[in-house]
Amino acid sequence: MSSKRGQGGPAGGAAVLIAIIAVLIVGFVILIPPQERAKLLEDSSVSSSAGQSQVIGGAVIEKNLLKESPGRIDYLSQREVEHPLPVVNIYTKTEAKVLAEKNVVYVKKSLFSEEGSKFTFEIPDLENTNSPLLNFEIVGENKGKLIINLNDEELFNAEVQAGSKTVKIPKNLLKEQNVVTFAVSSPGAAFWSTNEVSLEKIKFIADVTSVEAQQSKNVFLVSETEKKNLQKAVLKFQPSCEMDEVGKLTILANNRLIYSGVPDCDLAMVPIEFSPENVYQGENEILFQTDRGSYLLSHVLIESKLKEVEYPTYYFDLSYEEYKAVTDGKLRLRLIISFVDVVARKYGNLGYNGHIKYFDTKEMSETMDLSDDVVQGANALKIQPMKTLEIREIRVDLVK
Repeated sequence: MSSKRGQGGPAGGAAVLIAIIAVLIVGFVILIPPQERAKLLEDSSVSSSAGQSQVIGGAVIEKNLLKESPGRIDYLSQREVEHPLPVVNIYTKTEAKVLAEKNVVYVKKSLFSEEGSKFTFEIPDLENTNSPLLNFEIVGENKGKLIINLNDEELFNAEVQAGSKTVKIPKNLLKEQNVVTFAVSSPGAAFWSTNEVSLEKIKFIADVTSVEAQQSKNVFLVSETEKKNLQKAVLKFQPSCEMDEVGKLTILANNRLIYSGVPDCDLAMVPIEFSPENVYQGENEILFQTDRGSYLLSHVLIESKLKEVEYPTYYFDLSYEEYKAVTDGKLRLRLIISFVDVVARKYGNLGYNGHIKYFDTKEMSETMDLSDDVVQGANALKIQPMKTLEIREIRVDLVK
């Protein structure tokens, strides 16, 4: 007998422990806030054995009428978004510059001796250097032909007299690094004589165009919502320029050409429309540039034209019997909107059968009773957010 009682002792202790744990679980469920208890019950909802209904959010589900996953629903407060840009001032400046100079050149040649002169000079911006000239003063008594070579190509070969002389230089002879040589022709049959030429104030001059300010780059930002709903983009500005003094105005959006031409100076610019494909989400770059002259562009504006947002409409049907059960108070029509965001405020309007209901919550879900505005047959439901929302699920149920 004593042996049997010893065996029953541990079994009784285990039963007491199980009972204590069960009491603690029940107490925990009772004591937690109602909203958390509803979520807990919803997350752990189960379908019981045959003949019993599903339980979600503490209510018995008689029938699910609608279950959808809308995902992202954008909110647009306006159909146009403006991106103002600062005043654009672009120009090129061309002026004559002395590329190189030498004070004195003396060359001579006889049967037994020869004296020449050579010097080098650099052209920093060969592409924008035009109309090159060689200018010098011929002094004293000169005899023989003056020979000038540029980069091993003959530039001048003729007799000279005292005075100023200018020689045009073909641009194709110029390089970034240049070598100029001066010489005089041989006395020929008069072998006893010496040919000589003296030069002063030798200068290489050219028109150099400054291009540091010929372009202006600006940046504007486009939001995800704006990019997603962009229908077209329009550039507007007011040009100020001198028609006879300017070259083409070229405009690129994100390295894609959207305009190239000479606008009507001092007249309102016709809006330039360009494709949404040329606009990126986030940072966008617009470049203005000219190859000649000066442009002042004011009231520069990029305008985004947005599509009209079509909010999705969801439909569900109620039979006559279901409709009567709701209007008689035997059943309720319940809507649950489940969000993705767990912190931010979610708010907007719910359009239901021509009636507007407002929701505003920071919770994971919003529950509404739709019983008062129910109709027999097709019922329509539309969510119109007042900020962009991510909605995981909407469901409409007949509940007890």
